[in-house]
Amino acid sequence: MKIFKHINIIALIILLSSCGLKSDVVPKGSFDIPYPTNIDYAINSEGVSIYNGSDNYTLFVERADESIGFINLSGYKRVALINPKQTYTDEGVINNRIYKYRFRHYNGRVKTYSPAVVRTVKYYKPIKHDIIKTTFEKNNVCLYLGLSDRVDRTEVNINGVMVGNAKNGLKTCFNNYPNTSVNLVITAIPYDSDNNTGIPYKTTIKRNASSLNLPPQNIQVRRNGNDIVIVWDKEKNSPKYNIYLVEKGKDRFYKQIDIELFRYTAKTDNCVEFKISTVRRGKESKRISVSACK
Repeated sequence: MKIFKHINIIALIILLSSCGLKSDVVPKGSFDIPYPTNIDYAINSEGVSIYNGSDNYTLFVERADESIGFINLSGYKRVALINPKQTYTDEGVINNRIYKYRFRHYNGRVKTYSPAVVRTVKYYKPIKHDIIKTTFEKNNVCLYLGLSDRVDRTEVNINGVMVGNAKNGLKTCFNNYPNTSVNLVITAIPYDSDNNTGIPYKTTIKRNASSLNLPPQNIQVRRNGNDIVIVWDKEKNSPKYNIYLVEKGKDRFYKQIDIELFRYTAKTDNCVEFKISTVRRGKESKRISVSACK
């Protein structure tokens, strides 16, 4: 009897030790993995870039090609497991095809998935201009775009203002741009026939402020209490500057100075509105508005 008793005790010890080799007990509710919500994806020249914004869960990603016939017989294929706060680029996509991506959170500890979130993505390889030239001719900004069978139209922006569309294979000139800055920042944005945005072309043309009689450039305002200091870029030809106070919507001439610095003491805590112009060889430039607030 003692022998059997010892055998039972040994068996119980073995059973308990074997239980200790198993995974930790899964807490109640741990299988309720939330839907993926913090997912970002972007199209680039390499493929579809996918970001897993979750703090805690790995993102399981699958893809199905919706462009293969009426019924997609290939089904979903595994793309990647993306760790939290990481990005993965799916390079296995083909230009001008539509894909369905299925996203699920994955808990590797208990080998369990969350419910799925499905997103439809049309992949297009971003287009760009292979040939583009920019010139400045008689105050016109001119662009020459080489012929392209992929670019449908090209939107042109100058200093942040849309001025029109440039034509493929021809020189297109624009003069309806903001004319208050020495630097003209030109951005040409190509679009394909599906209105997808391509890779922008960007360049800067630096002009001569004196020859164009432009107002002061890069104006900076500092106000400390009621003390106001306004400075701007210095010019080589030493022009003069007119200072105006704007009162009740009207410009009142205040003084003319010959340095790129102006000091003023405000009478109240309210904002003070100025206008400043450049005077070169007796000709005044356009007045530019300046606000000095606390």
